[in-house]
Amino acid sequence: MKTRAVLIVAGLVTLAWLLHAQPTFAQCAMCKATVTQSPEGRQMSEKLNTAILVMFFAPYLVFGTLATVLFRARIVPFVARVLRFLFLPR
Repeated sequence: MKTRAVLIVAGLVTLAWLLHAQPTFAQCAMCKATVTQSPEGRQMSEKLNTAILVMFFAPYLVFGTLATVLFRARIVPFVARVLRFLFLPR
């Protein structure tokens, strides 16, 4: 049980670190050069950073959710069989 708690804490720390991205982490050099050439672009550069991060994490979120749903659908019948075997009187 202690190992599971350590893994959960490590996962949460990693997630917090990834979500705390600095504005410079999101833009490539070409995007930044293009956006900062105009006054309007400078104003919207922070929103561009956010949009790039959303586009980066969205596929991982979709596929992670799909994998979780499929894994749970596969594991629940197995766990039910094991619990029936262990706890039902013979």
